[in-house]
Amino acid sequence: MTIDALLSLLDCVRPRGTGKWVARCIAHPDNTPSLSVSEGEWGLLLNCWAGCTLDEITAALGIEIKDLFFDASTPHGHRPTSKPVKIDLVALAFRFELGALDRRLRAEHVNQTVNAISINEFPDNDLDRLVDAVARAYADIERAELLEGVAEGLRAKAFVRREATVSHAA
Repeated sequence: MTIDALLSLLDCVRPRGTGKWVARCIAHPDNTPSLSVSEGEWGLLLNCWAGCTLDEITAALGIEIKDLFFDASTPHGHRPTSKPVKIDLVALAFRFELGALDRRLRAEHVNQTVNAISINEFPDNDLDRLVDAVARAYADIERAELLEGVAEGLRAKAFVRREATVSHAA
């Protein structure tokens, strides 16, 4: 079985480095991806961090454990190469924008709360915590700006790709 074939059977697949992915485990109700998938020397490696066994995972996938090994006819040390996953730049940009929005809303909430209180009522240790919260809020605003810039760059790259595809088709 190839890595592409295995990944197509899973939900919420995300890359985690070269030859490594994480996905929702199909053997149990999984809200947060807990299944690690990677390419080993002899085959595909699966590990559910929630505790599902390899037998349970392969049974839920409708495959056998032997299917995880690379083809025996493949020369030693050579495994089938997988096609690079094409990243949806618009969807990725949207995720960055959501992260930026989350940070902006959190910072706005902290700043509104701080503006509504009188600091004369607080002891010094609570004032220190309040100042730290305000500092984190401003750091969140800076991170939001960074994330929005990344999202803008991804959308621009997606636009260039789309225009290149349209001009080649014409």
